[in-house]
Amino acid sequence: MKVSAEYLSQNESFAALSPNIQETIAQKATWAEYPAKDDLFRQGDSPSALYILQSGRVKLYRQSKGRCQILSLPAAGDCLGAESLPTGAPNPYSATTLTPVNAIFLLPDVLQALLDEYPVFQEVFLKLITDRLKQFVTLVHDLAFRDVTSRLAMILLSRAEREGLPHDDGVVFDRLLSQQEFADMVGTAREVIYRTFKRFEGDGVIHATRTHIVIRDMDALRAIAFQESR
Repeated sequence: MKVSAEYLSQNESFAALSPNIQETIAQKATWAEYPAKDDLFRQGDSPSALYILQSGRVKLYRQSKGRCQILSLPAAGDCLGAESLPTGAPNPYSATTLTPVNAIFLLPDVLQALLDEYPVFQEVFLKLITDRLKQFVTLVHDLAFRDVTSRLAMILLSRAEREGLPHDDGVVFDRLLSQQEFADMVGTAREVIYRTFKRFEGDGVIHATRTHIVIRDMDALRAIAFQESR
């Protein structure tokens, strides 16, 4: 499938580029469809392509000695990958689809050629890397200074604000993650996530099913999310 420059013009990160540069990038980009649970790239491999998500969800994560830490859950409109291209270092994390995904990607050699040719594109790429770094710095802060209850509340609050839809009981969004994946994102054990969800439900803050999560009290969830450990 041919990539249209319109896809890039509608993307916040690429919208500032001139139509000519958008068209050039589109001509060199590739459209791809991926099933759920498919690896886009793996931690430790050579620098990956740059992916621009059109639909679906992806999880970014690191693994070490059998443990997993989910770093982020990019959605449509987000970009990921290629952070290590400027230095040639291995990929710092893995990317696996959570749902079927449509994406545009630029292979590393194609991306490097575009960066060399268009300095203004270098600025766009630098901002993408900087934004991802800010996300990871925020994650480090939360792991260091917030307890499990606050960290889980922060994740639920962020998803409700970004993905939530009005519901009779509050705000609803797709559950997307298993209890183990929530544990991998929060940085704790699955049993702790189970108990914390049950406490949130018992307090009337949320209602969780196998497919959806309803936030019944956004103010209460926000108060929990922003409470730092002492």
